[in-house]
Amino acid sequence: NISAKHACTETKYPENAGCYRYEDGKEVWRCLLNYKLVDGECVEDQEPSCQVNNGGCAPEANCTKGDDNKIVCACNAPYSEPIFEGVFCGSSS
Repeated sequence: NISAKHACTETKYPENAGCYRYEDGKEVWRCLLNYKLVDGECVEDQEPSCQVNNGGCAPEANCTKGDDNKIVCACNAPYSEPIFEGVFCGSSS
């Protein structure tokens, strides 16, 4: 879950996407894990790959593929928490 401080207030984003508000007020949305961006929509990705867009993980996260063919993201920086399962890495508080 995301605190009100990091919840987007200005940005419209599609279904199956997550939006994160950074400390400086900048808002960014990305498709959730195992979804990909097609024509402005986040659609299910039948063949997710860490080779493409870091698997949908945050650029600074490690991407691995689980046994069930699903992407798993790991946020590595100290005090960095996975937001939306690692689509973003940051502070949830």
